[in-house]
Formats: sequence, structure tokens, C-alpha cells
Amino acid sequence: MSVRMVDRNSMRGGAGISAVLLLLGYVFSWRWMAAVILVALAIGAFLGLRYSPLGTAFRFGKRKFNLQIPVEPEEEPPPRFAQLVGTIFLAGATIGFYGMHNSGLGWTLTLIVALLQGLLATTGICVGCEVYNFGRRMSRSAA
Repeated sequence: MSVRMVDRNSMRGGAGISAVLLLLGYVFSWRWMAAVILVALAIGAFLGLRYSPLGTAFRFGKRKFNLQIPVEPEEEPPPRFAQLVGTIFLAGATIGFYGMHNSGLGWTLTLIVALLQGLLATTGICVGCEVYNFGRRMSRSAA
């Protein structure tokens, strides 16, 4: 069975977009921004990264501004898992904002996602991907 491949640079670009939008949400108290990014991450996590609005926005910008960013293939499951984790955190943030009326919880979870997305965008380190790969190695060694 072959594993679908995705462009690592699209993932980094999409992460940069989401990090900036989440930080703008924090600065301007746009709590709804967590829900918007939640939906974008959920689409990538559940439908596949080729449908991710964040990756699509990055690819559009790359073409529009004729950016010569090379395609770096990587397996899809690790970044898809990372987007699932971000989805869960932002779901918690949205519940914190709107269900519990707890802005502290909402912004804490939102800023954790913004930090991790910013880390991916600036350094290429995907913490969720590393957790996925660690779990895969542990399950192989246990077998």
C-alpha cells in the first residue's frame, strides 16, 4: 500500500498563515479566529491535506507571486496527525471561549497552536509529526 505524499513547504507555508492569523486574533481579541482556523485544520485532518485551505492559500500565493520554492515531498500521515492535534486544541479553545466563557483557557490553547504552527513555519520542526513518528517507532518495537 503506497502512502500519499504532500509538499513539506506547503505545510510550512500553511502553518505560517495560521500562526499569523491566530496571533492577529489574539492581538485584536478576535475569538472567532480560533474557530476559523479550527475548521481549516479539521478539513486537512479529516479530508486530507490536499484539501487544506491553508495549504491551498500558500500554493496560490506561491504561484501568484512567482515564488521559486521547491517541492519537498513527505508522507502525509504525520502532518495530518499534527493537524488533528491542532484541531483538538482549537476545539477546546472554542469551547473555552463560547461554551465556558473562559477567555483564559481559550487564548492559552489558541496560543499553544500558534506557537507550534510558528515553530513549523520558521524552523521546519513539526512537533505533532515527531509525536506521530515516535508513536510509530514505539509500536514497531513493541511488536
